[in-house]
Amino acid sequence: AHAYTALPAEVQPAARTLLTSRPAWCLAFLQLVDSGAVPRGTVPPSTATLLRDHADQAVAALAGKLLAPPAARPQVRAEIVRLRAVIAAAPGDAYRGESLFLARCAACHTLFQKGGRIGPDLTAYQREDLGTLLPSVVDPGAEIREGFAAQLVTTTDGRTLTGFLADQDAAAIVLRGLDGQNISVARSDIRDQHPVPASLMPEGLLTGLTEQELRDFFAYLRIPQPITR
Repeated sequence: AHAYTALPAEVQPAARTLLTSRPAWCLAFLQLVDSGAVPRGTVPPSTATLLRDHADQAVAALAGKLLAPPAARPQVRAEIVRLRAVIAAAPGDAYRGESLFLARCAACHTLFQKGGRIGPDLTAYQREDLGTLLPSVVDPGAEIREGFAAQLVTTTDGRTLTGFLADQDAAAIVLRGLDGQNISVARSDIRDQHPVPASLMPEGLLTGLTEQELRDFFAYLRIPQPITR
């Protein structure tokens, strides 16, 4: 578990999937969160929910202490109002915003052929409408797009797996995790399976951005066609 913090950011989702698959490893991961080695804001809401609701009482108790549920909705509304004012105050630079998108979103989302395919492709999304866009970024768990609700699967050998249901048939299901990897699980090995009432999108996506960086970021998110250089 202690090697987790030394891993490159692009590898950490796969490591986190592994570390949260067994109770003893869950506790080791939570101890990293408790020590500050893993910032709480980097733990995706779905992972936090999985840990808070874990069947192991020690895991659930420590997760309940360390990983509080998402912010109350009045705080979400206040943040959306603030962002609207910031975006309206001055123009943003989509060229600079592209690098922010690639650093913060492209591991999971595609926009104009750039990015990953873990979450929804944003290209055809209603990106120009801030009334739709801002809540999706600030409060991603409020409305989860069809086909992208996470599944929590507990296996007969004690593993706990989370991911999107990428495929299924009478014999097995295939989960796609935040690391982008598919895991096939035989139905005969599944002890329990149910949806996770949380988005896989991490909290704090906009944390640390200056007001101009916020304008640049949303300028890129709202572009109607690909950037050409």
